[in-house]
Amino acid sequence: MAEFASARVVIIGGGAVGASCLYHLAKAGWTDALLLEKNELTAGSTWHAAGNVPTFSSSWSIMNMQRYSASLYRGLGDAVDYPMNYHVTGSVRLGHSRERLQEFKRVVGMGRYQGMDLTILSPDEITSRYPFLETHDLTGALYDPYDGDIDPAQLTQALATGARKLGARVERFCPVTSANWNGTEWVLSTPKGEVRCEYVVNAGGYYAAQVGAMFGRRVPMMVMSHQYMLFDTIPELEAWTKESGHKLPLLRDVDSSYYL
Repeated sequence: MAEFASARVVIIGGGAVGASCLYHLAKAGWTDALLLEKNELTAGSTWHAAGNVPTFSSSWSIMNMQRYSASLYRGLGDAVDYPMNYHVTGSVRLGHSRERLQEFKRVVGMGRYQGMDLTILSPDEITSRYPFLETHDLTGALYDPYDGDIDPAQLTQALATGARKLGARVERFCPVTSANWNGTEWVLSTPKGEVRCEYVVNAGGYYAAQVGAMFGRRVPMMVMSHQYMLFDTIPELEAWTKESGHKLPLLRDVDSSYYL
């Protein structure tokens, strides 16, 4: 552990968020950065994430961040020389009320100001994008051509690969067990020895509250279980995909709380 005995900044957590922090710090010139992961990279929340990559948000800052992410992912594989499965499929976001459609119109305006061409669809236009829908109870939809999906494990490994090439470091199977402030720096205890650093980033995923407690900080979060269903190949969808030459867009229904 001698070579990891100190760093300017330590990131705790080796999922997509932690690896992204490491990569972007290294790109910004903070190459004296170390990521500590208690298991293997992607072993926490990341490995079972759906991998959706939306740009839609009612928040300006979150939309801007998601727009940047989609742009980053398009070129990340080539930039770091790591294989990536990233598919831009677009999405249809359903509206069941006039209020929901008003929200969509506001988001379309924000998107255009950020350089994205989001589109409002009338009920009659929805089936041109998603032909397998009943639209009689819909007021409209929002079409986002930039939506897509990515393999979360590949994304994490690509970010970590890029960070390493820039000079940052990753130490796996190295859980942080305690943290103490000695007046000038943080001293982190691990089974492989102590690590001293100036800054710490909490990227612990669903362990973030436990990590925060080591530093006397309460992280306001709650871990929730979600359900998902896996389907066999549906012949009608398979035939449509072959005929059209592309995948169906992601279908999102916020009012009914599902996506497909």
